[in-house]
Amino acid sequence: MAIYGIKDCANLTLKEKATGKVALFSDYANVSTNEWTAERVYANSKGTRSIAWDYDKQGTLAVEMEVFDLKWLALVAGSEIKQGEESIAKREIVYVGADKKASVTGSPVEGSVQVVKVGADEIEHIGDPLTEVEATPTGEQFMSAGNEITFATDAVEGEAYAVYFLTLDSQVKTIEISADKFPKAYEVIADAYIREKESGTDSFVQIHYPNARPQGSFTVTMSSSEPTNLAVTFDLFPDKNKRLATYKVIND
Repeated sequence: MAIYGIKDCANLTLKEKATGKVALFSDYANVSTNEWTAERVYANSKGTRSIAWDYDKQGTLAVEMEVFDLKWLALVAGSEIKQGEESIAKREIVYVGADKKASVTGSPVEGSVQVVKVGADEIEHIGDPLTEVEATPTGEQFMSAGNEITFATDAVEGEAYAVYFLTLDSQVKTIEISADKFPKAYEVIADAYIREKESGTDSFVQIHYPNARPQGSFTVTMSSSEPTNLAVTFDLFPDKNKRLATYKVIND
């Protein structure tokens, strides 16, 4: 029997179990781990194990990636990616002009504008947000019309203010995390290469998981020093023939 080694992460094709439609393809994961567990009980004879029974074989498929399709997030959230118009929160720094006015980019949603004075670092808030009025602002007030901010007549030219507002974008991709929605079941096909020790030739191995459901728990960590590592773990369930997975080695 030949001896093989594997130094590869499987490419994955996911199909929706209910419809058979291909959901996504991945050839960018860094790690794919297939773990199998089983329970065992023993009958003892004079305190020594004598007979063993095995039961409840279970499996998981864990996939780790640092670059990923947004569909992975929708998949583990039990959600869909929707594209269309949504409101986006923005923050801009503006400076009081000679005419006591300033402009922001885009078109703020009416009633969403908040203005607060900031320090020299343009981060620290100085005092409370200004109060919006409909006409002729005075003191700690401002007026908003379109993308234009009008300050009080005694506002100091050149002073910096942070403007917080909502704006509408027609090309937003939205993924919702809902309390009552969970991942679907998928059929997973994993492709990889294994190398035969003596000849050094590569063979194609394909693993078929007939019923895999992503676990609803997942973590997305954003760091300024390390890439985000998205980890998705599938629980594996048997098909009608009690098969949890099928490994096929194909020699060219």
